[in-house]
Amino acid sequence: MAMRSGLFDSTEVVETVGGFPRGNKAETADFFAAYFSSFVGNGIYLDPPSAFQVLPESGLTVRIRPGKCFINGYFAFDDEPEDKTFPFDTQPHEYWLVLRLDLADGSIKKVWVSDPAPGELPVRGTVLYDLVVARVSVGAGVTTITDSMISDLRADPFYCGRVKSLVDGIGQTVEYADVAGTLVEETMAQLVQRAGSIMTGPLTLHGDPASPLHAATKQYVDSRAPRLVELCRYTSSGTFRPSEYPSVGNRYLIMLLGAGGGGYQDSNGNWRPAGGSAGGLLFVDFYYPPNSPITSFPVIVGAGASGSDGGSTSFWGFSVPGGNKASSASKPGTGVSVAGFTSESGQINSGGISLYGAGATETTSAGYGGGGNYDKPGGNGLCIIYGYVA
Repeated sequence: MAMRSGLFDSTEVVETVGGFPRGNKAETADFFAAYFSSFVGNGIYLDPPSAFQVLPESGLTVRIRPGKCFINGYFAFDDEPEDKTFPFDTQPHEYWLVLRLDLADGSIKKVWVSDPAPGELPVRGTVLYDLVVARVSVGAGVTTITDSMISDLRADPFYCGRVKSLVDGIGQTVEYADVAGTLVEETMAQLVQRAGSIMTGPLTLHGDPASPLHAATKQYVDSRAPRLVELCRYTSSGTFRPSEYPSVGNRYLIMLLGAGGGGYQDSNGNWRPAGGSAGGLLFVDFYYPPNSPITSFPVIVGAGASGSDGGSTSFWGFSVPGGNKASSASKPGTGVSVAGFTSESGQINSGGISLYGAGATETTSAGYGGGGNYDKPGGNGLCIIYGYVA
């Protein structure tokens, strides 16, 4: 296209259109649009601050506030609010409000786009050009629109943005200026920047997140954090199948407790006061890979002993020994060490105590993993499997 310039006085009339003369220096609307867009950027005007804001009205109705906008050199304004009512549906939908410049139609209009494909909006072509101002996400069976369902996109420069003036390009030291003036650096320092900011105090969010990329409140995270709970326990040998006890992230905590050792018994079968030690203790952080070819795991629970060491307890390849027996009438069984932890040794007149049961005395029996004494055997072992639930 040849060079175009203007505006200049015409030197002759070349035609009459609708009763009005057109001179040889006349220009079309696209010339004026190119002129204005050279110093005024696209976007929503800041005055009023609620320009084209979408807010809940009642039920499934939202209200669009009046405002002014500028798109590629063309100006539009709306001086009255406008309501939009969405249909009730048992399926979720997304409704996007765009301000659409249509050069073929010669207009800027408000257009609602339902369930656009990813990347479909905004339209930015030579004939159609969009400013996207809001997205309303209506869930299945919803009967009332709330604030959390509306995403305000007016300030997002990718979708819409605010009208800016030529001052943005002449070396200002702030990030944002509009036709009403330039924000000073001191004010900008108080704002949260899109590229990231360092907070000097707590930041309170409006509410819980409503879409995947919303920030989450502490109360929301805490309410959904997985909890560690007991899934099953084995007091005798058996088989563990993860399919019967699912856990978040396929992670389990396995507790293994060996059986307690027995008290001292001399060659004549007489029981003496020295008690056996408690069984060993081990916690295993266990991950079960998805689609693992192994679908079950053997659990062996050790048996308590009289006059001998307690039995070992194992889960698959993990094992802890039982407690040691007393070696003489005056030498109780010493504790067993597993992964840096040593179980309690036996005592005179009582067996060693475990986390899950007391040791035996002359008159009482041992609890889980506790050491034996006199003619009382040590307590049996124990396996507890914990998992995570949402």
